[in-house]
Amino acid sequence: MENNQLAQFIEYFANLFTLDDREVSLLKDNVKIYTLQSESNVINPPSAIDNLFFLKKGIVRSFYQKDYKEINTEFFFENEFFTAFTSFLTQEKTNLYFQCIEQCDLISIPKVLIDRLIREDTKWNILLKNILAKEYIKKCRRESSFLLLDASERYHYFLKQFPHADNRIPLFHIASYLGMSPETLSRIRSKKINQIDLSQVNNI
Repeated sequence: MENNQLAQFIEYFANLFTLDDREVSLLKDNVKIYTLQSESNVINPPSAIDNLFFLKKGIVRSFYQKDYKEINTEFFFENEFFTAFTSFLTQEKTNLYFQCIEQCDLISIPKVLIDRLIREDTKWNILLKNILAKEYIKKCRRESSFLLLDASERYHYFLKQFPHADNRIPLFHIASYLGMSPETLSRIRSKKINQIDLSQVNNI
């Protein structure tokens, strides 16, 4: 199973650009494949993050903790990269937690390996560019949803972004992510809503 996961992971890079034998060997020798159970933390603050993670299976949430309250900031699903990007890029300590919502199969890639690959061939910048661009767009659209949409519209926009997420993510986590109470979210889910235009968020 582990060898199959690694082969699929390397194929992901091969679809972006050509890999030589040395690069394949570096990936095989340096990445780590492991499984974490539900509610296990991938990242705990305060810490400087020196790994990029690829989520092979499961869901991970990121959140801040303030006054014993958890505030969700993002969800990550299968075949997505994640990390505390500001800390990863600056090596400053992060205050973000990253926690598995389901049992997760993860692949971690050390920053030192990525830095080495970029030094030796700038094509690896394509990887970081793609990851950071996707993350930037997600954050901009989430910010716009808070400015342009009401609570009900935000929930339906969330479902459009993450189909079936409400069947896999506890509702209190979704409510936190959407900036509302679980009770408000329950009322929204119980009501039938007319078709709404969410293009104003995507067209930022």
